[in-house]
Amino acid sequence: MKIISYLKIVSLLLVALITFFVYVPTNTAEYYDDIHYEIQHHLLTKNVLAQAKNFKQIDCLARNIYYEARGESFEGQMAVAQVTLNRVNSNQFPDSICAVVEEKTMARGYTVCQFSWVCEPWNNQRLKLSKDNISYRIAELAILGQYSLPWITEDTFWFHATHVKPKWRHIHDKVARVDNHIFYKQK
Repeated sequence: MKIISYLKIVSLLLVALITFFVYVPTNTAEYYDDIHYEIQHHLLTKNVLAQAKNFKQIDCLARNIYYEARGESFEGQMAVAQVTLNRVNSNQFPDSICAVVEEKTMARGYTVCQFSWVCEPWNNQRLKLSKDNISYRIAELAILGQYSLPWITEDTFWFHATHVKPKWRHIHDKVARVDNHIFYKQK
């Protein structure tokens, strides 16, 4: 019995030694290079996933600018972008661009969208805008903070087209009219 136990111990030691020499790099520099590669690969993968999420957010903002203010001036489109981003930065609204753009509520049995085009899919397709589209470029500028309109303050959360007269407009302060939109901030 003791001989069998010793043989088992010796065989386990041999397996351990063989495993050590086969799987451990011959020099420690290679070992640390492998670890460094794994860390870089993980960070790169994480960065790519973060960028993909960011591209989705840019696309949501670009579509909102396009459907709310296409055909309007740069200033009019930038104002729509800034109001959308103001909502993202406020605790009164969802905390991502896509969630703000796609926000819906129920009122008197009807679905109400924060941005009318979201509730009108028959008029507005969910198109993917190219990076060359002006709405996409304005979305990038707004997100990066490379351009902003000074009169759109951080509490400017609402706007509407000039051809409609929503009831809520009386409980907010009018900030400005740009092209076909009127912008409001909290009182």
